[in-house]
Amino acid sequence: MAARILDGNHLAETLLLSLQKKAEEFISHNGRAAHLSIIVIGSDTGAALFGSQVIRKCKKIGAATSSTHFDVDVTESAIRDYIETISGNSYTDGVIVLLPLPENIQQSAIMATLHPAKDVDGLGPKNAGNLVLGFPSFTPGTAEAVTTLLDSANIPIQGQHAVILGRSNVGGKPVAMELLRRNATITICHTHTKNLPDITRTADIIVASIGRPEFLTGDMIRPGAVVLDAGVNVTPEGLKGDVHAPSIREKAGWFAPTPGGLGPLTHLMVIRNTLFGAG
Repeated sequence: MAARILDGNHLAETLLLSLQKKAEEFISHNGRAAHLSIIVIGSDTGAALFGSQVIRKCKKIGAATSSTHFDVDVTESAIRDYIETISGNSYTDGVIVLLPLPENIQQSAIMATLHPAKDVDGLGPKNAGNLVLGFPSFTPGTAEAVTTLLDSANIPIQGQHAVILGRSNVGGKPVAMELLRRNATITICHTHTKNLPDITRTADIIVASIGRPEFLTGDMIRPGAVVLDAGVNVTPEGLKGDVHAPSIREKAGWFAPTPGGLGPLTHLMVIRNTLFGAG
């Protein structure tokens, strides 16, 4: 039996409508639209794609947005000064810095400058620490998209064994912490994990966020497993996820593909956080 598809596009349409209502309420209460500031450094294709998608969704929802682009040779101090300036602006409700950053820019230095109340992608040290501690926080969009999509299909999280492929600060780690907060049992795997297929075959839920096109194949999962593809890889053949979709579809119980699974929701999460604040 083919896997049932977790359709992020359909769920995103419903979420977009609720965000439009929240955006109207924000304007009514504040006399202006909520404003999300996007910072792009360098010329990474994936970051540019994500930024354009967020801007397009903001327009549909009724939130204001601005995008500031810095060349790859910009200094860290210039970026930090800019972030401090816009974070102190009362008309800026959310700030996101698109990743990955150029090699000459330290992510830790930049993210530490983000004001926690406006760090709507949850990548600054205070929000990341709150997530680990289980305190209210902004959570990176991929992690929120994972739990939102699972909840939409009434797929249980509590007590399930979730295997996370990848340990990045924007993907694997926050996904693991969010599922742990929901009482799943977590195993985090990465490129140095030994006997990886033996581990992935024990999973009830697998989230692939390892950054390797079509890495997870059908022979690496148990029949009926829930598989969510969080990979976004721009290749000469087009956009590919971290999951080999044809073989996974034949074996999984549920499957969130790339594109069409987590992606449409991920874009909306930073906008939702801008409108609602941390919870």
